[in-house]
Amino acid sequence: MKCLISVAIALFLNSCTPNNTHPEHVDGVYKDLVTELGIAIKALDEEEKSLSVIVKEKELAVPQTGQIKFANKKIADSLEKINILKQRKQFFEIKVEQRLHYAQVKYQESLQSGGKPWPDPEEAALYNSVTKFQRDKIAWDKNKGMKKLVPRGTVKNN
Repeated sequence: MKCLISVAIALFLNSCTPNNTHPEHVDGVYKDLVTELGIAIKALDEEEKSLSVIVKEKELAVPQTGQIKFANKKIADSLEKINILKQRKQFFEIKVEQRLHYAQVKYQESLQSGGKPWPDPEEAALYNSVTKFQRDKIAWDKNKGMKKLVPRGTVKNN
């Protein structure tokens, strides 16, 4: 009798679908946004390090040679780039948080009867096509017309 009850309990537990506590880890869009956030954080750190090098170069500049003027220009450019990178980092932090909540809500909806599958393949395909066009660097050569350059985050292999 105990064996029959234990078999029934085992079958009951196996028939239940376990809820995924972190459905965002299955979502390709979420993974891409986290990657973009990592790229933004890395670029910000590198630019802050280069700013400290530029400040040291300014301190070592010889007066009345024009080096201080160029160093001040480099510092201003670096500070502007740091400001842009901070905004990009904040943007991706917000987008990751939004996508996390969106993924959790959509996953719960997919568990109900008649719900769409999670992750939605149509949404992933749309996201990939849009981001492909945004990431492709396109230049115009007056002799050759439009040409694609290497996309951001990749290296050119010749």
